Amino acid sequence: MQEFKVPSSKSISNRLLIIKYLSQSNKAIKNLSIADDTILMQNILSQIDTNPSKLIFTDNAGTVTRFIISLLALKHGDWQIDADPQMRERPIKPLLDALKSLGAEINHLERNDKLPIQIIGGKLIGGKTIKIDSNKSSQFLSSLLLISPYIKDGLSIQVDEDMVSKPYLNMTTSLMKEFGAKIREEENHLIISPSEYNFKETQVENDYSSACFAFEKLSIQGGKDLFIKNLYPNSLQADSIAISYFSNFGIESRFENNGLRLSYIKENISKEKTLLFDIKNCPDIFPSLVMTALFSEKRVVFKGIESLEFKESNRIQAMSEGLKKIGAKVIIEEDSFIIDGFQTKKLTDKPIIIKTYDDHRIAMTFAIATLKFPNIQLDNKDCVSKSFPMFWENI
Repeated sequence: MQEFKVPSSKSISNRLLIIKYLSQSNKAIKNLSIADDTILMQNILSQIDTNPSKLIFTDNAGTVTRFIISLLALKHGDWQIDADPQMRERPIKPLLDALKSLGAEINHLERNDKLPIQIIGGKLIGGKTIKIDSNKSSQFLSSLLLISPYIKDGLSIQVDEDMVSKPYLNMTTSLMKEFGAKIREEENHLIISPSEYNFKETQVENDYSSACFAFEKLSIQGGKDLFIKNLYPNSLQADSIAISYFSNFGIESRFENNGLRLSYIKENISKEKTLLFDIKNCPDIFPSLVMTALFSEKRVVFKGIESLEFKESNRIQAMSEGLKKIGAKVIIEEDSFIIDGFQTKKLTDKPIIIKTYDDHRIAMTFAIATLKFPNIQLDNKDCVSKSFPMFWENI
């Protein structure tokens, strides 16, 4: 059995950093993520108190950008927030509209509802019910929730039942409650009373999103079992559904020794000729699951793809382009991404250059495909550090 090393959860780490910052605690977060996004979050939080009038640059980090926007709207100070060209195009309007309805002073420096923006913070007043459009990202709602205990007069937030990535909302509220936030649910509303976080020492579990590349590797290559430390059942992470989804491709998962053991059992591959996966609540596993589907010789249909256009890249476009280069038959419909095996054309021995669009998950997905197609080359190998700095050690 070989160990497949994955980082700790970036999603949990970034939420804990905001909670810890607001609590003004010096208690430790053990096993904090070493991903670029989490390091960026730490650096920005350290800047806020040392210079309350500063340009904050958030690279192409969607979670960092959206969480920091709400935090700065709460804090007294005058900031400008900017990011790289890709993040400048990613949606933030629903969050800005919600903050403005609470009294936030936000000025658009170039284009309406896009970065860069100016925030003159410290003007939020609650005592009302608001609704955030979360059809493109659950991060808008999580961002506002994380600061809500510190908003004067509290807050009531109407939750859309059709929102994307709803498990990430549950992760946010669970962590908030763990550290003392007063949240109650009434029908489709979250009601947050004024309170303060009581942060205590905690440990971050490892990242199921990164673990998906172990599932992909084993399903494509077979071979020895893989073991991933510090993964547990009943996780807050939405991507733990990978255990169920990848079982269709012969991957058996067993929890043992404070981790997850993966085995490839060919006889356990689903007998269904067509498989259907809904990835609305777990969009980050889409690239690795798609590549696994390609090698399964099945017709595999992915639903719930709406938010994929608004990730670090347009992942519908990026995956389609790359897959077609290696001979995949890809069909894109209004609400579906379909893998229907390989086309009949033969692949050459010449290098196949995959455009990653600087998207870490696209890069890692196609890197594992080199186990079958050694002539695949990535236009950017380094972008994996955004979430998985030790990725290449596993490959």
